[in-house]
Amino acid sequence: MKFSIQDGSSIEGVLTYDESEYGFSFSAQNGEALSERLGSEGVTSLLIGTLQLEVDIESRGVLFAWGYFPNVRGSVSKLSPPRCKSGRVFISSEHSLEPGVSIEVPGDKRRVEYDPSTGWIAIHLKNAADLELVRIANGTVLGIENGDLASVWLNPVFVTEE
Repeated sequence: MKFSIQDGSSIEGVLTYDESEYGFSFSAQNGEALSERLGSEGVTSLLIGTLQLEVDIESRGVLFAWGYFPNVRGSVSKLSPPRCKSGRVFISSEHSLEPGVSIEVPGDKRRVEYDPSTGWIAIHLKNAADLELVRIANGTVLGIENGDLASVWLNPVFVTEE
């Protein structure tokens, strides 16, 4: 599976992390803008453990992050907001994409970092020296290196149940 970056705008909305459910969700600011990115073939997900990256099957565009992720706090580290550009990320794969059938992102050296002062969470899939960081949606930044997904940076609004 390879990842490519194209110019474009990120999806406006809010990424939240519900601490009582240990999960991320994304709410698009404008449903019409999101539906313009969706083709007629449905969606699937790329899996990073239980975290999911939603993908439009027709365009193969990665849309946003969501899903169960209990290890959100990982190891506490100092993380600066990533210097990134808005854009779009697309996947190419030998696998055919089917609605509701997720594909695991390769990588067995995942490392999660969390900065309580900034709220940023970094999921490193591999050690990378030459990353290109792209904000695909508010709160979701993908780090691409030589066509590989090297990291996912998330900056959610934390929701706690009272």
